[in-house]
Amino acid sequence: MRVRRQNKKAHSRSSNKLLKRVTIGLGATLGVAVIGTAIFLVVEWPKATFSRSSTALVQFNLSGITQKVTQSSASVNSKAIKFAVSNGEIMPLQKVPEGASAHITVTVERPSWISWLVGKTQTISDTVITPQAKLLNSVAFDSPSKPLLAYFSKPVTVASIAGPTGTQILNLTTRSTTIPLLNTIGQSLAGTITVAASPEPWETLSTPTQLTYFRNSSNTPVAVVSPSPTSLSPSSTLTLTLSRPISQVFGNKVPTLTPAINGALIPQGKWSQTTPYTMSYTPSQPDFWPSEQFTLSFPTSISIAQSGGSVATPSTSLTLQGAAPSITRLQQLLAQLNYLPLSFQGNSGTTTSNPTIDTLSSSILSAPTGVFNWKWSMPSNFTSLWQSGTYNVITRGAVMSFEQFNHLDTTGLSNPLLWPTLLQNTISNKVDPHRYSWIEVEKKRPENMYLYENGSVVFSSLVNTGIPGLNTTVGTYPIYLRFVQDYMSGTNPNGTTYHDMVHWINYFLGSEAVHGFVRSQYGFPQSLGCVELPVANAAIVYPQVHIGTLVTVVPQ
Repeated sequence: MRVRRQNKKAHSRSSNKLLKRVTIGLGATLGVAVIGTAIFLVVEWPKATFSRSSTALVQFNLSGITQKVTQSSASVNSKAIKFAVSNGEIMPLQKVPEGASAHITVTVERPSWISWLVGKTQTISDTVITPQAKLLNSVAFDSPSKPLLAYFSKPVTVASIAGPTGTQILNLTTRSTTIPLLNTIGQSLAGTITVAASPEPWETLSTPTQLTYFRNSSNTPVAVVSPSPTSLSPSSTLTLTLSRPISQVFGNKVPTLTPAINGALIPQGKWSQTTPYTMSYTPSQPDFWPSEQFTLSFPTSISIAQSGGSVATPSTSLTLQGAAPSITRLQQLLAQLNYLPLSFQGNSGTTTSNPTIDTLSSSILSAPTGVFNWKWSMPSNFTSLWQSGTYNVITRGAVMSFEQFNHLDTTGLSNPLLWPTLLQNTISNKVDPHRYSWIEVEKKRPENMYLYENGSVVFSSLVNTGIPGLNTTVGTYPIYLRFVQDYMSGTNPNGTTYHDMVHWINYFLGSEAVHGFVRSQYGFPQSLGCVELPVANAAIVYPQVHIGTLVTVVPQ
């Protein structure tokens, strides 16, 4: 019995050992399977990523278990663009701007047998800035060993250069940070060109940048003036770029600006040096009014580059001139201030509220959009004289009237104070104090004169015009000179001379005037070229007209 119990125990121990071995074996096998599965999942785990690309918008990468792209989109500056995917590169199929924000989104789908674990889809997004190349040099010089070059902040593939010989488009076979300029400037010795370049062929060219160039410089310093010295806008920043450092040419002195006409406003701007070769004059208020001339004086003699690329004879001065104004803008402002018999109706959104001298001065070179309308019904021989946008006699009379009322010389558009005064009156709404007057003289007998005010005849009188050979000139002319009384002298047709006291005189063309003169009768040619009224009638007309009032002489 004892022996039997021992055998029973021995058999139990043997069974436990076998069970342990089986358990250990199964555990080992399961462990290997788990480790293998883990390694497989680590290696083949489905994953989509973006990485930077040197030629495309972005590089799209797929790793792990096979996945399928189900949806993708790309936009630049929030606008969808067309694109293609080749070898993982997302490449635009249309031109996109330099330095723009590009947003790319891709959605991939995983196999169904693993989607329960890792998800059916994955969506990834990335935002990149499209490549941008900046021009590094604003001035370029050449030498026997070094041609003119434009330098860029990163290699470019395409460039546009606009210069004296036209615009040249360069498509580079090899990316480069420099571009040669000689083919674009031709034989030009100095001047400015504009350069635009992009790193990628699928990008639009950058905003053109101005570059000043000098070649074969003489012993005399050369200067390029920008903008054109003959067409400056009122608030133009005037820039001088020299072929040598400014400190070597001018030392610590700066150029000076003086008006060509005495009485013009003195420029109040300041000079500043922006680079070793460049200095700029910036007006503190509008300076370069239309058609006004200035003398720019230099501390030493320099040569100015001409528009054709040649270099002028060295000089210590340069004449500057304001650009020609928009006549339509002039007419609009005169109409607004009641100096014209018309009103101006601007298109919606073209009227500036609370204008300042700066905002108004920036608009005087451009024409407003809108239409002019007659304020009153006027005879056709008057209305036919009007044309929007041309400096016609109606406009000239209004300008002279404006100048006279504002105590300026009545020299028309050449008056340097015309525009600053006109803009100040616009801001303060200082309108013409007169009713709009016009004199019409009919040579049809009996000869008559009609005085119009605001479109209506307010006075008429018989008159005398010039005799044959000394006819009163037909046409329309503004009154330019007036006297209450003065002597008129000359030679009569019979050779005798005269020296007569004349009253209420309004000169409108040379020695021709509307004035009072005593005659026994009126209504037919008797004068030596003037329009003669009875003195009492001339006294009535005189205070109702002024400098700039138009006189129209109608043929018989």
